[in-house]
Amino acid sequence: MNTLMNPSSTLNTDELLLLITQVHKLAEEGKNTLQLSCSSLDVQHTDIRTKCFDSFNPMLLACVAAEGIKEIYVETCKDCSTQQVLSTVDAYKALSQAMGIKLDIHFGRKIEPNIEPAKKDEPSRRTFFRTLIPNLAKHAADNIQQLTQTSTTDSFMEDIVNADLRHLSALHKLFLHALPKLQVNHIPVPVIEEFGLGNIQASDSCDACTKCVDICASETLSLRKFGNRFILEFQADCCTGCNECVSVCPQQAIEALPSISLPSLLQEKPRPLVMVQSAQ
Repeated sequence: MNTLMNPSSTLNTDELLLLITQVHKLAEEGKNTLQLSCSSLDVQHTDIRTKCFDSFNPMLLACVAAEGIKEIYVETCKDCSTQQVLSTVDAYKALSQAMGIKLDIHFGRKIEPNIEPAKKDEPSRRTFFRTLIPNLAKHAADNIQQLTQTSTTDSFMEDIVNADLRHLSALHKLFLHALPKLQVNHIPVPVIEEFGLGNIQASDSCDACTKCVDICASETLSLRKFGNRFILEFQADCCTGCNECVSVCPQQAIEALPSISLPSLLQEKPRPLVMVQSAQ
């Protein structure tokens, strides 16, 4: 497997699905190590080639870990942004503090043990022709199975993304799907821009004007009528950390919090932030 990813700074949906599919196949084959190499390097024995690693971020690395990969080796060229790579790795380490399943990241090429294959006697002519047809049949069956598995895996990843109708990126949806596999705990995770996650709180100065609800592209906030009052509710797994709601609030009732709890992203029901009387 030696696939060249698009050299753009972000992965589109098809590229992302392809990458996670490749990781999924490696894990199914019993592999738990992944070699990533910059496309500028003249190397053949690698799992995935990518352009200067600008496409990778902590969410993607968490998805890789959830598929059963325990280690990745990152092989960069002299033109790769060392600062960008180190920043991504540091951000992932901060995120993985609240995970039981983690990914070890190394720089350079994995050194394979030099094991010489055992010499076997050449088969006789009779043995060769006796096993020729069964071997060809097995080879054909293996190819058919591989093609079927690839199609199934692709469909599986697409189904995950398409089944979630919320206005979230494909990576965000895949990360939420992977979260239960990562054995998350309640250690606070600092809100970092690279995560694409956020957390807020609201005070009783809220007057239910709905401006925060209207501006939220990911439909994280909602107002629910409760008797003659309203409850402002927050769906934690939808928040992308854009903080548009903080900026638009005329009462300055919403505050961005410095950390998040990953188990809160597994809650299906929204969290009530504040109950208020509408001023309208």
